[in-house]
Amino acid sequence: MSFWREASSVILLTKSSNVKNVKTVYWDHFRILCIKRSEKNSFLPNYTVFPGGTTEKSDSSPEWKDIIPDVMNSNLNLNIIGFNGSPATKFVPDNEPGSIPKDLSLRVTAIRETFEESGILLCKRINCNMAETCASANHLEIDSIDRWRKLVQKKASNFIELCNQNHCYPDVGALHLWSNWLTPPLLKTKFDTKFFLAYIESPVNASPDGIETSQMAWSTPDEILSRFVVGDEKLVTPQYYELLRLKQFTSINKLIYFARARSIEGCEQVLPMVIATKDGYLTLLPDTTRITGAFTY
Repeated sequence: MSFWREASSVILLTKSSNVKNVKTVYWDHFRILCIKRSEKNSFLPNYTVFPGGTTEKSDSSPEWKDIIPDVMNSNLNLNIIGFNGSPATKFVPDNEPGSIPKDLSLRVTAIRETFEESGILLCKRINCNMAETCASANHLEIDSIDRWRKLVQKKASNFIELCNQNHCYPDVGALHLWSNWLTPPLLKTKFDTKFFLAYIESPVNASPDGIETSQMAWSTPDEILSRFVVGDEKLVTPQYYELLRLKQFTSINKLIYFARARSIEGCEQVLPMVIATKDGYLTLLPDTTRITGAFTY
């Protein structure tokens, strides 16, 4: 049994309203959906994170085979989500025989959790245009969406029923594998989290669920990092590192192109090491020169 519980998260991007003018150049051409965890949470209360959560058995259910279009369907753009023997299918053990592949179920988890936490439903209609690309995701409005959100929060398998009754399926093709972080061993609650990157054309009015999440907003990487520096935002290492990584991109189009191209390469697991110091803690990442020995967990 693994020390780490399996989880998925979505880094959801949208275009920024900032534009260039003759006097000023805005480098933040995109915003990211970030949520603030409720102070009632036992794990990371009041921390700012990306939408996501732990996997559930229903996320890999064979029932998804009758909901998600055939894996050879061009609408899923399978060369982007790691099929056909690409390395992206090999970085985690696969699901039980009969279940859908792991690289699909992890995306189902991410989409389900995003819906539970923010109310954003990253799904497509079954009869959508077959020529539609996977370059961007969309929020699907359905009847009684608030009721469905509560039902899925109550029981993860209700997400299957949501898709069946509303003739839709999780837009797995719009989620691009981005990174894989392990929680440091010293923390009691540990997760093996796969981060996926997705782009949505325009920001959706997301709303906290009042249970796990208390606030949420679309912000630029610089805005979030600036609030963190002055103590107005609490971030853990994966979010901090990924925001620094994302802010290097000056064009959302270049970022999406890069994400789609590199997704099929898979990714390595990152295990930060935490060292206690006199005035706090020091987080070390792989290949940090400070690490002189090998660690096994």
